[in-house]
Amino acid sequence: MNGKLEFLLLGPLEVTARGRRVQVGGPRQRTVLATLLLNADRVVSVDALAETLWGARPPSSSRTQVAICVSALRKAFRACGVEDEVIGTVAPGYVLRSGGHRLDTLDFDELVALARAAVRQGRDVEAVRLYGSALALRRGPVLANVTGSAPEHMSAQLEENLLVVYEEQVELRLALGEHRPLVAGLVAAVERYPLRDRLYGLLIVAQYRSGHRAAALETFARLRCRSVEELGLEPGVELRRLHERILRDEERPVVERPPSQLPAATRAFVGRTGELAVLDRLTATDGQVGAPPLGLLVGGVGVGKTVLAVWWAHRHADLFPDGQLFVDLGGHDPHRPPADPGAVLAYLLHALGVPPERVPLVTERPALFRTMMAARRMLLVLDDARDAAQVWPLLPNTATCRVLVTSRNPLRELVARSGTVPLLLGGLEPGEAVALLRGIVGEERAARAPDAVAELVELCGRVPGALLAAAAHLASKPHWEVPRMVRELNRPRRRLSGLGGCGQHLRDGLASSARCLDPVAANLYRALGGLPTPELTSWTATALLGCPTPEADDVLERLVDAHLLEPADSGADGETRYRLPSLSHAYAAELATTGP
Repeated sequence: MNGKLEFLLLGPLEVTARGRRVQVGGPRQRTVLATLLLNADRVVSVDALAETLWGARPPSSSRTQVAICVSALRKAFRACGVEDEVIGTVAPGYVLRSGGHRLDTLDFDELVALARAAVRQGRDVEAVRLYGSALALRRGPVLANVTGSAPEHMSAQLEENLLVVYEEQVELRLALGEHRPLVAGLVAAVERYPLRDRLYGLLIVAQYRSGHRAAALETFARLRCRSVEELGLEPGVELRRLHERILRDEERPVVERPPSQLPAATRAFVGRTGELAVLDRLTATDGQVGAPPLGLLVGGVGVGKTVLAVWWAHRHADLFPDGQLFVDLGGHDPHRPPADPGAVLAYLLHALGVPPERVPLVTERPALFRTMMAARRMLLVLDDARDAAQVWPLLPNTATCRVLVTSRNPLRELVARSGTVPLLLGGLEPGEAVALLRGIVGEERAARAPDAVAELVELCGRVPGALLAAAAHLASKPHWEVPRMVRELNRPRRRLSGLGGCGQHLRDGLASSARCLDPVAANLYRALGGLPTPELTSWTATALLGCPTPEADDVLERLVDAHLLEPADSGADGETRYRLPSLSHAYAAELATTGP
């Protein structure tokens, strides 16, 4: 078995494998490992490692002792099931290969890069969340249990990076009007970094906008006194200008706003009348103590779970005056792992006004979150949940809140624990699907080929995601008529590619669902793609699998749970029949041709 290691540097150095801590030895092994990790995928010479351990005058046996440390680390990794050579020997020293393993510093850098990109694109609320996820990776003083010149220098750099990210997040939160919850954290920060002008400026703005003008002026006076006495310098130009604006009362306080994190609702929304009526029941007061009404939207790729949740949430936003929270749990995102509930809780606590440095240990976050949500009238949307374990710690315990969860999985454990009834989403009604297509393609263009429009709707399985992809492709090609699009999609193996760029997003989603299948179900799904028709019975599965019918039925139901197969009407003989939905059939046909 080849395991995956997690290297944690944003705190005391730790290594874990499958959730269990790996014992990496004493101080020297920790120093060698930290140095290699801080130079991951780059060769570190033996001489550099020796200098880190012993300074400018290492003992004559230093090379041997470094080799012993590396050997001990390799042995520790092998003992926890890691077969790959994590630390390779490459002249003139060693290299730690990070591929296939996790480094929290790389996670931090990626989240910060995403946050800064969101800022450039004007998505400030999402940027605050991403910054919060990055800051939540910190577990304490960086590399507190590691000594040596190189690690100490790098730990100081990492601490600086963390501080800069905290300042960037605070600036965004001030721009969003969240000034009052920031004051306590900024007071603690300036005490720890007493000569950092940027922190003082943020604190002064937060105090002033919270209505504490005198406190803001006193903070500036304290900074000026420190700066003059200890450095012989006046505060920087920006701080002096800020001080002057406050003296003239030109920094008008901003009214603090509750969090409003819902993504924009699409204008291309049709139908779902029955589903919206079911969700409307969440607005009723049922009187159950400690149980927030919970809506669970379950369905396959592209059926519009998120769109429906966001549409309903915007329609009823006025019922949640204390704010609306939105979290993408990434349960089936092929480009990143599912969100960790502990990191999500840290983000939610930030949104509720808890400063980053006051976010408690992971085990204590659920209790604080429930406390913060108590008596508030808020909506929490948890999008793309992978399983109940990811959702349960994030649920409030007050009936004044409402929760919406979307998932591709049935989440039976959540249903059993919460008592909620899942709302299963499928394709739109034929008339609704046609209306969605017409709204983008245009009435005149669609009217020229009504039969082709009806056929196109069925080729897309009446799934909103596929319909929108087809409509967008047609809109980008005004010289195409609808029948040509029908011809493009009529062959299952080319259906997803025929949907243009948006088809790749649907293919990624289907691939993610298929990867979650066990090997037997995955093999059956691939085999079904080679059949001439998307319809089948359990006898078909029995023949393909070469197993008894009851076992084949179990495998078919696993495909149903993954929304890659759906029950059809039973035949005259009473036997259950199944069919591959249009998009699932298309992806299975691709797999049957190309293999997994």
